[in-house]
Amino acid sequence: MQFRSHIGRDIDIRYLPNALMIVIASLAGAIAVIAWLSGGPAESIFFAPAYAFVTWSLLREIDPDHDWTALASAALAAGWVLVGAPRASVLALGVLILVGRLTTESTGRRPLVTDLVALLLAALAAYTVEGWIAAFGLAIALYLDFRFAERAHPIQIWVSAGVAVGATVMATLVGAFPDTVPQIHPIVAMSAGALALVLVIREPAEPISQVDAHHKGFLSRERLHAARSLVGVLVFAMSLTSGEAAHGLIPDIAGLLIVAVANEVETVRRHRL
Repeated sequence: MQFRSHIGRDIDIRYLPNALMIVIASLAGAIAVIAWLSGGPAESIFFAPAYAFVTWSLLREIDPDHDWTALASAALAAGWVLVGAPRASVLALGVLILVGRLTTESTGRRPLVTDLVALLLAALAAYTVEGWIAAFGLAIALYLDFRFAERAHPIQIWVSAGVAVGATVMATLVGAFPDTVPQIHPIVAMSAGALALVLVIREPAEPISQVDAHHKGFLSRERLHAARSLVGVLVFAMSLTSGEAAHGLIPDIAGLLIVAVANEVETVRRHRL
């Protein structure tokens, strides 16, 4: 049975960058299996490909004009898990994908009511503090999308509030909020904070990518700027509250750095043309 969705995106493996992502995820899984047979952790068999995929998907939403930035970040994320480094919540990063997608409106279609109701499930990601921040960010993204859109269903405001309240209730019930002030890792936090500031104050180059919808309009520069800014601020907030798990954000912080650098290079290139 096929379900209709206006926020879902297909992955066409005939498109070379998408095929390369499948190769990266497959290689990560294969290496994880070999490592497991040699005594390594079995969980990497799932998390190495999954971490690569969610990082790739997130970067694809906030930097749609450069396929290489998402692929490079995916390879880094897979390698990060394979060497046994700490990782952030995959589910939290998955919610960040929705934050970027809704704010950028990369599908080119307004969310269906069923899409909006399904987004309430994002509150389940709040079993970790990173997940709570991501879910709260989704609530903000829903509101921003409502404000950007010319035609938006009023239920979107109620869903935004529902996600924020639901995530907070979930985090409270499972004890996701730390009992003491979490340890802040200066290098990670300062890097994330600096990149968040850059993404806020530097406007992206005019997008040349088109939305997924049949009308094939170009992405909105204002929406893309809002998406980058929001994701950057959310990753910064995660780096301040995640304690030791903050090191798991390093691949995604590196991805944001790649996006920022790619944007500056693209801006300079266009000015020279």
